[in-house]
Amino acid sequence: KSSFKDADQFALAQDVKFIRSLFLKALRARDVEELIQSKTSDADGQLSVDDIKSIPESVRNLLHLSQRYEHDDSETLFKELDDMVKCMSGEDIKTAARMYLELLNHANLAERNYRVRRWREYKRGGQQQPAAAAGPAAQTLEDCFRDLVSKGFTPEQIYRSLVSQNTELVLTAHPTQAARRSVLTKHAELSRLLEEYDRGLQLMPTQRSEVVTQMQACLLSIWRTNPVRRHKPNPEDEARYGLSVVEESLWKALPTHYHEVDNALNVIGQPPLPINCSLLTLGSWMGGDRDGNPFVTAALTKRVVYLARMRAAQLYLGEVDDLRWELSVAGPGSDAMQDFLRERERIRAARGLGQDAWGYSPEDEKEEHYRRLLEHVRDRLEATVRYAAALSEGRGVAANGEEPYSRTEELAKDLTLMYQSLHECGDGILAEGRLRDVLRRVYSFGLSLCRLDIRQESKRHEEVQKRQTKRTCYIYC
Repeated sequence: KSSFKDADQFALAQDVKFIRSLFLKALRARDVEELIQSKTSDADGQLSVDDIKSIPESVRNLLHLSQRYEHDDSETLFKELDDMVKCMSGEDIKTAARMYLELLNHANLAERNYRVRRWREYKRGGQQQPAAAAGPAAQTLEDCFRDLVSKGFTPEQIYRSLVSQNTELVLTAHPTQAARRSVLTKHAELSRLLEEYDRGLQLMPTQRSEVVTQMQACLLSIWRTNPVRRHKPNPEDEARYGLSVVEESLWKALPTHYHEVDNALNVIGQPPLPINCSLLTLGSWMGGDRDGNPFVTAALTKRVVYLARMRAAQLYLGEVDDLRWELSVAGPGSDAMQDFLRERERIRAARGLGQDAWGYSPEDEKEEHYRRLLEHVRDRLEATVRYAAALSEGRGVAANGEEPYSRTEELAKDLTLMYQSLHECGDGILAEGRLRDVLRRVYSFGLSLCRLDIRQESKRHEEVQKRQTKRTCYIYC
């Protein structure tokens, strides 16, 4: 009988084999029909590269010898590998290096999916905690809190400590970061498809076949994509890349993290975190790091600041649009919200802005007060996008319509008004869904997604101090 460790290693090896077989089938197939016919058994395909004519013969021979070396790492075989590489052309060496890169990426993707699957089994109670992952860093939040309680800390102490702490992640642009965003996005999609495929019997045969098709298309697309950038990214490119990390990853993950924390607190009998708690915030050097980089100027820093504000406002606009469909609640709302809406109507009338029904009938708007407030938030966010886009491009901004948001507190105040109103009117469960998630993002990401750190080389500081000292001496002498 296989040990627990051996069974895990076997499952991981099967995952690697499955991804590799899909990749080689995609390379082997000459057209779509041939690829579809080869999918009937999913992973029961050939793992050989012999009949893949697009791979040079010398590369195929090198792969065969590498497989032999995997089982017999003798000096003789290593010498054969060395001699074979020395006899290959430059183009064939590039193809071989690319093939090994993809095979290693397949193993990394399989291991990630394997770890996620195994961890979920553990959290569902169906598997013991992996021995290789033992230690505080590998525990779930529930395990961590229970461990702290067993060591004498009270649940109240744990709660107070969480509420008062903040962790700031600082994003940097490193020259060794060579992976292209196009490739990283495809890897993320592959991970998602692997998780979908793991649903197994829950998928109908047509759904399973479609997932396999998408995985093969993704693998082939990665193979056909140049993995190396053709030009060196400038500081603005680096800043845009950093913002994309927030948009595509952290923006989606942050509410889930807060849900995990709230659930773990509930296990030890504590309430959820306050809505204005910010366990996590972001900082960035990209666009503000002038330490030895002459291309990061004051003008570029200003452009990056407004670019980040524009992207943040666009993200919040998407969330507000979704909230519009959720909060179709009929009713006046709290007294504070009614006062706010009346004041808003007075200001709009004084400016001659009129009414904006936002795509639904004015009759519905009269009783759906939350949508009216969301209309106000939407208008100000759209003004923020226009304002930030114009300033990032060095253009002037016409003063018309709603005022743009200038501080995070202004956006948080408008959304909190809805949140509190729903609770006061007995609809608190509606406040604890998407609206709460948006507020969590506001208090973590703010109106700029991440705080920009300005770093300056010390000699420039010395120069400023010398000039200031010289000027001061001149004035007083």
